[in-house]
Amino acid sequence: QHPIRARMCGFGEKDRRPIDPPPVVKLRVLDENGRLMNSEDVDTCKFVVSATLWAPNMENDRSIVINPNTLPGPMPMYPSSSSSVMSLSEPVKVRNLVGTTVSGAYLLKDEHDQHNIFFIFHDLSVRTEGRFRLKFQFTIIPSQEEPRAFIESIAFPGMTDSTELSKAFAKQGIKITIRKNGRGRTFQQDDDGDQEDDDV
Repeated sequence: QHPIRARMCGFGEKDRRPIDPPPVVKLRVLDENGRLMNSEDVDTCKFVVSATLWAPNMENDRSIVINPNTLPGPMPMYPSSSSSVMSLSEPVKVRNLVGTTVSGAYLLKDEHDQHNIFFIFHDLSVRTEGRFRLKFQFTIIPSQEEPRAFIESIAFPGMTDSTELSKAFAKQGIKITIRKNGRGRTFQQDDDGDQEDDDV
C-alpha cells in the first residue's frame, strides 16, 4: 500500500499527522524452485523492515534534518565591547522521518481474505515540506547462542542471581524478575514515580 500525501508536522510533537494512507509492505517468499510459498508456512519471527526517507531520485537520504530553532541568530552589527566573544553552539540534527520506523512481520488476511505477510507503518510523519520517497529495507535478524543446559525439576539447583544488565533494565521500568540469593523480586513504580521492590 503506497502513501499518497502527508501534512508536514514541523519540529513540535503536539500536532503530528501520520502519512496517509499508512505504508504497508507485502512480503512474498519463494522456495528453492522459485514457487510462491504459503505465507502460513513461513517462520517470520526474525523478519524486520525499516523505513528511511529519500529524495525523489533516491540518491540522497533525507531522514535527518537540522532543527531551524537551533540555528544561531544574526550577529549584532556593533558588539557591546571590543573584548566580547560570542560562542555559537552547533545546530541540532533531528530525524525528518519520525514515528515508528521499524516494523516486525504480521501474518494477516488482506482485503481478499487471503493470508499474507505484511509490515505495517501506521505511525510515520515527516517534519519538513517537500517531495520525498520512502525506502524500505528488509532484514533477517541473525540469532545464535551457545548451547544451554535444560535440567529436570528434581535435579534443578535453583535460579542464579540476576545479572547487572538485568538489574539496570528493571530499574528503568522493564518488567523483569530480579533475584538475589535465589529469591526473586520485581521492580515496580508507585504513583509518585519512586521505585519499589516486591518479593515474588
